[in-house]
Amino acid sequence: MIRDKLTANQFRFLVLFSTCSTSLLSLPLIIGTMVGRDAWWIVLIGTVLGLPFIWLFTTIARWYPTKDIFETSKVIFGKKMGTFIVLLITALPLFTVSTKLHYSLTFIDNHLLPETPVVIVISICMSIVAMGAYLGITTLGRTAEMLSIFFFIPLMTLFIFKVADVSIEFVQPFFRGEENQYLSAIMFYFAITACNNFLLLSFFPKHVQDTKKAARAFWEGHLFACLILFLITLLSIAVLGPELMTSSYYPLFSLSQRVSFGDFAERVEALLTIIWFITIYFKITLYLYVVARGIGNVFALKDPSPLTVPLALLFVFIPLQAFDDSAADYEFYIGPAMWLSIGIGGLIPLLLFFIGTVKRKRKWIKEV
Repeated sequence: MIRDKLTANQFRFLVLFSTCSTSLLSLPLIIGTMVGRDAWWIVLIGTVLGLPFIWLFTTIARWYPTKDIFETSKVIFGKKMGTFIVLLITALPLFTVSTKLHYSLTFIDNHLLPETPVVIVISICMSIVAMGAYLGITTLGRTAEMLSIFFFIPLMTLFIFKVADVSIEFVQPFFRGEENQYLSAIMFYFAITACNNFLLLSFFPKHVQDTKKAARAFWEGHLFACLILFLITLLSIAVLGPELMTSSYYPLFSLSQRVSFGDFAERVEALLTIIWFITIYFKITLYLYVVARGIGNVFALKDPSPLTVPLALLFVFIPLQAFDDSAADYEFYIGPAMWLSIGIGGLIPLLLFFIGTVKRKRKWIKEV
């Protein structure tokens, strides 16, 4: 029924929160480490590079408006090859969620709950994530819509109070790095934004009310998220400077700690923590949702929702065993995780598009 589907506005916020996620905290550090003060324009180039892939996603969705990406893969590739593609799509969130969970746990352990055992923290967090994934994508969409005000108010507060501290000297001069460093930074940004948004086809367009409006919402949510990431990266460089930005493991948190407007606006980092909790919650919950739906499709389960509980337990185990320290997490994030995102979230939609185009033309010729 139509009331059991997402509205375009709800879908827009899911795209926005999923695209931002941990990048709000980690993006300035990672790209700044790669290219220094040139990080801000890397975001612009990466955004432009990702736009054709957003067009690919919406085009594939328009071809099969009643199917998700798992069903579409089997229609285009056939049952056997399609099942293999479904397994690859399911593997992307399963293998890359470790970096997001480990980074999140490190932040909570360092700044919020240093005395609480990590296993307790991750267990509580994943219980809420499992509840969201179990209740379904419609409930997640409504929650995202309701929480939007708690996302935008702290973010606007940060931008307003820090714009006066911007120093243009920190973003100059340009192009002082090596070409391979710029290429790596662009590919990394492209992977964590456009390529990872391929997973949103697990419920778009099948679970949205209006495919055309939702396609427009996809564009708007993605572009607005990229704008936020650009402003945060530019602000981190122009206020903190490239050296301080890359020496801080959480640049946005350090930036918000410097906000002070008399005795009126202080401790803004507490508000920024709310933003991060909102975005990372939806990212992890959508990852759990995609894995459950992918496994359910492979085994032809009518309702894969019960899978969310055992998979959530697996998600508890992954970050505790995946990395020994933050350095190992960082190396995996900019290495294997990036290439997995590009290989699955970049190459698979290209194959779907080209093979789907050929099949549609053959069908059109036969009808003529």
